[in-house]
This record gives sequence, structure tokens and C-alpha cells, in this order.
Amino acid sequence: MLAVAFALLLVTVSPAAASPAQSSSTIHRVVQGDTLWSLARRYGTTPERLAVANGIGVNAILSLGQRLRVPAQAASAGRPAPDARAAVASKAPAPVPATQIYRVRSGDTLWSISRRFGTRPERLAAMNGMSVNATLPLGRALKVPGAATAEVRRAPTPAAAAAVTTAQRKRLAALPSRGVRWASQLLALSQRFVGVRYRWGGTSPKGFDCSGFMYYVFSRMGVTLPRTTFDMFDTGVPVPREELQAGDLVFFQTVSPGPSHAGIYMGDGRFIHSSSGAGRVRITPMDHDYYAPRYLGARRF
Repeated sequence: MLAVAFALLLVTVSPAAASPAQSSSTIHRVVQGDTLWSLARRYGTTPERLAVANGIGVNAILSLGQRLRVPAQAASAGRPAPDARAAVASKAPAPVPATQIYRVRSGDTLWSISRRFGTRPERLAAMNGMSVNATLPLGRALKVPGAATAEVRRAPTPAAAAAVTTAQRKRLAALPSRGVRWASQLLALSQRFVGVRYRWGGTSPKGFDCSGFMYYVFSRMGVTLPRTTFDMFDTGVPVPREELQAGDLVFFQTVSPGPSHAGIYMGDGRFIHSSSGAGRVRITPMDHDYYAPRYLGARRF
């Protein structure tokens, strides 16, 4: 009798003991708008972990229908329990797309667009299958993070951006001076290019955009600037307007929010810049009717 009971017990527990182990991962098929970042959020993991699980780079471009392996712990984190799904579904807000379409406007760069949508230029480049230094044609449709994944940054007002804090003043005071001779040579070099045509993305005497002009002139003087006006504005040392010196960079909010235009201060209330409106490198007074109300501040390198 005991032997029969023991045999029945073995029959009863065997199916559970023999059931296959839960898979260590699940498969997700890529749909329109998916990125490693949006999938990582959905499954409660990180883009890096998804990239490693699938043997791809963290900035890889995903193809529609591509099969991606999602680690089991992350997959379960991304799905509510069966008995809770109905309640979750009834309370869930309308889905927000992971990406949206943005049309390139005059003055846009990957850097300025990434700032606007709270992301990085490298991510935008990967999402759109282009180089991070690509030139953007007007009207091009770009994928950008959707409202659920991006926090749109509001550009500061010109008055707020031009304000210099006490800490920034101390940083300016500690910056070694390059000297009057260096500034004179910089201005003499920059004035050699007056009249050179404006060219979007240009960084040579064949044609300059505003940041390309400054980048080229400063590089000839042994100073490497960031490539875009936004990065120059972020990394340079802020300078109060009353302390401007020849060779400082002056910034303006023109074609798009933030420091979308810049030039080199020459002294005597003038700056030299590559102007898209004029179509060439020119010298303009700081109190010009167009530029004066759009002044955002100055930076020194």
C-alpha cells in the first residue's frame, strides 16, 4: 500500500519537476518608432543591456521586423501580471509615440535640435541613419524623440542669458589673457575674409557659416573651438557686456531659440560674422536694429 502511494506521489509531482525552465529571454519584433531607448523603457532595462543581448551597438538603427532578444527579467518587468492587465488597461493613458517627425528649418543643426528635444546629437544621428556632422537640408523630415521621451528645453530670454553670475565672474578673472597682440592678429586674419560667401556648414574660405567662420579663424590662431554656436556658448567663459574685449565671441538668438548666431567682437561696438541674411562675411555694429534686441551674451576662450 505504501509502495502504491509513493508511486502515485511520483506521478503527481513529475510534470512540474520535468517542465522546461522558463526561457532566459523573450523576443520582440521591431515596429515603427522603436529604438533601443524606447524598448529599454518599455521593458524596464537599459539600452546598453539590450545592445549586449543582441550583439549590436547602443546607437544601432533598428529595422522594421527585426527580432530583438529581451532579457527575461526585463521582459517580465515590462508586462503587468495577467490578473492586473484589465485594471492597468482601464487606467492607462492614451499611448504617446516614442518618436515624432520634425522638419528642418533654417539654422537647424543636430546640436540645436537635440537640445530642443532633450536628447544627444549622437542619438539623433543614429535614429536618422546619418553622421553626427551631417548637413541638414531645409525641409528634411527627421525622427526625434516623442513627447513621452523628451523634455523640450525652452531657450532663455536674451536678458536672462546675458546675465553673468558671481561664480562666472570669478572664472573669467582666472582666465589667462592672450594679450593685445594675439587679439590684433586674430582680427587682422578675420578681416581678410570680409566678403567671402556664406555657405551652410562651411568651414573654409570657399564659404563659411557663422560657427564655421569662427572655428576656422580661431584654429589658425592655435585655438580649437567647438564646432557649433550652441557648444561654444555652453563651454566658453561668460563675459559681461561692459567687459567685452576684442576676440570675444558674441551670441544672438536669431533663426531659432538659443544661440543660433555668433560672431567675433572687434572692439568699438562692432563684430565680424558670416551672415546668412547678407550672404557673406561682414562687419556689423552691436547696436544694429536687428541684432541689439537679440543679443544673448559673450564668451571668452
